Amino acid sequence: MLFCPKMYNGITTQTVRQNIGQIKEAIRITRGFRLDHLKHLEDTLNHFGDHKQFAMATSIKEFLIFYNHPHTELYCDLCANYNAKVSNVRELPNFHDILLFDVALDDYFITCTSDEEKLQYYPIFLWWRITRIIPMRPVEFYSLSRDCTMKDDEDRYWMIVPRRKNLSSRPGKLAVTDTIQVNREVFELIEDYKRLTLAYATESSYLISYKAYRKYVKLKSKEITREKIGASQFINMIDRFYDEIVTAKYGDLERIKPGDTRHFAFCNMMLQGFNMLTIARMGGHSQLETQLHYHKHLDHFAQSFVHHAAQMLRMKRVNLWRSNWDVATQGIIAKSRIYQISDFQETHKVEHGFCTDHPSRCQVGDCRFCEFYFFSPEDKQKGLAWLKDCSDALESRLKEQLELIRYVTKSTNYDCATLTYQHTSQERLSSASNELRRLMDQKAMVDSYLLEDEL
Repeated sequence: MLFCPKMYNGITTQTVRQNIGQIKEAIRITRGFRLDHLKHLEDTLNHFGDHKQFAMATSIKEFLIFYNHPHTELYCDLCANYNAKVSNVRELPNFHDILLFDVALDDYFITCTSDEEKLQYYPIFLWWRITRIIPMRPVEFYSLSRDCTMKDDEDRYWMIVPRRKNLSSRPGKLAVTDTIQVNREVFELIEDYKRLTLAYATESSYLISYKAYRKYVKLKSKEITREKIGASQFINMIDRFYDEIVTAKYGDLERIKPGDTRHFAFCNMMLQGFNMLTIARMGGHSQLETQLHYHKHLDHFAQSFVHHAAQMLRMKRVNLWRSNWDVATQGIIAKSRIYQISDFQETHKVEHGFCTDHPSRCQVGDCRFCEFYFFSPEDKQKGLAWLKDCSDALESRLKEQLELIRYVTKSTNYDCATLTYQHTSQERLSSASNELRRLMDQKAMVDSYLLEDEL
C-alpha cells in the first residue's frame, strides 16, 4: 500500500521500482535497520552523489514512517541530513534578515558573561563562522572530528572536513579534497569550544558535543543515546536562538536554515574571483557543473550587498549605527541627527554639494563615490536626478560585470585529471572580480545619498 499513492499521483512504475530497490538496499546494509548499523548507512550515503543521496534518503524515510519501525526516529534523523534536492535552486532568506541574525549572534557572544551562556549556542557560532567561508554540507559540519584542526610547522592552520570520497574513475570526475586551509580565528574558536566541552571529550569523537547540547534541551520522550547531533537537534538549536534572542530584539525574521550558509560560501567565493575548479574542490563537488546553479544567486547576492552597504554608509554619516540604531524608529531618529554644512570645519563647493576635505587630497575623482562628499544641492530635483542617473548606470555595469564573470568562469579550460586550469583565465577572472567589487562600492556610496532622501 505504501507505493499506491505514488502511482495515483503520476509517479511512474520505473520510479516506484527504484524506490523499492533503494529500500531493499538500505535493509541489506542495516540488517533490517538495526541500531548498531546506523553508521553503515551513513557511510554508504556519503559515498553517493547528491542526487542519489536525496532519492535514497527520501525513500527510506517514507518507508520507515509507514512501517513504524522502532528505530524510525534515529534513521529519519540521519536521512534528514540529505533532504536538499540539488537540482532545485535554494530560496535564500531575505538578505536584511540574514544580516540582523549576524548582528544578533555577534552581540550575544560579545555580551556573554559566563562559559555556560557561551556553550548554549556555541555550535551555531561555529557553524556561522566556518560554513560561510568553507562551503560545507550540514552533515559534514555535524560530523567534524574533535581533532579536525591542526597547525603545521609554518604556522598555517588546516581543517579536515569529513567529505565523501569519490571512488569513480569516470572522466571529468574530481578528486575531492578534505584538507582545507583556514585562518587563525577559526582555529582558535574551535580550540575554545573544545576547552568548554572537555568534560564530554571521552564520550564522543565528534567536535559538536551532543551531551553539551542536551544540557539545554528538555526532551518530551525518553532520551536516546547518540554520538553526535543531527539535523533535528541543530535546527532545534537555531530555532531556540531565534525564539529566545533574535525575535526579542528584531521581531519575527525569515529564518536561516543549516544548508543556507553553504550557498553563501559559494556566492562569496564566486564574487571574489575563485575559479570553478577551486570552488568545486573546496565545496566537495565531484563535477564542475554541479556548482553552476549557484550562479543564479549572484545577482541577488550582489544587489543585496550593495543595498546593505548603502544603508551602513548612510547610518555612519548620521552617527547612528550600533550606538543608537533602532530598526523600528531609525527614520525618526535619523531626521533629527542629519548633519548640517556648518558641522564641518572645512568645506569646498563642488557639484550639487560640498567637499569636506581639501580637493588637493582627492583620490576618487567623482564626488558621488567619495566619503567626504556632502550632498547639498541648490536644486534638489536636479541633484537627485544626477545621483539616480549614476546609480542606474552603475546598475547596468554591475550586471555586465556579473555576466563577464560567469562567461570567464564557464569558458576557462580545466583539466580535472591534473587539477590545473588556465592561469590567463584566472588572471582575467580576478581582474573582473576586483572591478565588480569597485562598482559595488561605488553604487553603495551613491545609493546611500539617495536613501537619505527617503527619510
